[in-house]
Amino acid sequence: MADVAALQFAADGLSAALLQRRCSYWVRRLVPVFSPVERAALAPGYRYSMAQMELATDVIFKRSAPLTALFRRACELGVLVGGAQRTTHLFGRRISRHYQGKLQTVLDQREAGHPVLRWYYQTSFAKQYTRGDQHTDRILRTETCSNDTRHFGVGRRLENLPSLREKLAATNERCLALQAELLASTIDTGQLAALAEPTLIGQRRIPGLKLHDDRVIRLLETLLHPGGFVADWTTRELHTRILARHQLADGNYRLSQLRYDLSKLRAKGLVERLGTSRRYRLTPTGLKLGVLLVKLRTRLLGPLATLVGQRSADPRPLPSNSVDAAFREVDTALDHLSTALGLQHAA
Repeated sequence: MADVAALQFAADGLSAALLQRRCSYWVRRLVPVFSPVERAALAPGYRYSMAQMELATDVIFKRSAPLTALFRRACELGVLVGGAQRTTHLFGRRISRHYQGKLQTVLDQREAGHPVLRWYYQTSFAKQYTRGDQHTDRILRTETCSNDTRHFGVGRRLENLPSLREKLAATNERCLALQAELLASTIDTGQLAALAEPTLIGQRRIPGLKLHDDRVIRLLETLLHPGGFVADWTTRELHTRILARHQLADGNYRLSQLRYDLSKLRAKGLVERLGTSRRYRLTPTGLKLGVLLVKLRTRLLGPLATLVGQRSADPRPLPSNSVDAAFREVDTALDHLSTALGLQHAA
C-alpha cells in the first residue's frame, strides 16, 4: 500500500504469456525427461488450463472511520436487496429454468468485527470486505472468485486469461456500482419528501406514498426481498407472491387493490411497464427509494409504534433515568428528521 502505482504495475504485468513461460520453465525441471529419440517419436507438448482464479479491486480510504460506517450500511442494504435478479446482474449472466447451483446473497460474520458480504453464482462468488494493518481498516476490497471459467462464458485454456480478467473486473465494478447506488443519499435532494405529495397525470390525481401505508410498504418489501423476482413480473404473479409471503387471503388484499397500489409506484417512477405488455419491473429509482422507505418503516416507525403501544398500556410515570433521557433525545432527533422530510407529526 506504500506504492500503489508500483503494485498496480506488477499486477498488470501478470499476463498469459508470462504465466506460459513460467509453466514451461517448471515443466522442463519436474516432468519426465525424454531422450532425443523418444522426444522425436512422441512429440510431447503441454497445454495449460485455469482452475480457480481471483481478481480483487481495492478502494483505499484516507481514514478508517468513514469506511467502517459505509461498509456497515452497505452490508445491511446488500442483504436486503440481494435477490436473484441483482445477483445475476453482478455476474453479467442470465439464468433459465435449467439453471443449477447457488444464487444468493449472504452476510458472513464468522469473524467478529469483520463481516464479509458474499454474492454466490453457481460455483463462483464475489465478496466484499474491509482490511488494513495494525487494526486500522482503510481498504474496501471487492473480490470475484471463479471456480469454473465456463460460468463466465470463458474457456479454461490459459490464453483466455485476458478475457477472464475482463469478466472478473467487470463483476467487481458492478458490485461497487450497486453499492454506490444503494448508499447514495436522497434526503437532501428532496426526493423522499416528494414521494408523499400527490401526482397529477392528466386530470387524474394519484395519492402519494406514505410511510404509514401498510399495503404500499408490504408491496415494496416483497419486490425488494432477496427471494423476489428474477426480472420482470405481472400483477397476478406479484399478487400471488404477496399473499403467500404475508399469509393473506384473497379477501384481505384483492388484485384490484394491488393494481391501485402499483399505480402509485408508477406515478412516482418506482415501477415501470415494459412497453405495451402486461409486465412490470422495478426501476433503479424504485430500488434506491424503495429501500429507504422500507428501512424507515421497519427500523424506525415500526419499533417506535411498538414502544408507544407499550407505554400507553401502563399509565404510571416511569422514573427519570438514562433510558428516559435517551428517549427524549430520540424524540428531538425525530422531530428534526420529520421536518426535514416534510412529514406531519402524529396527532
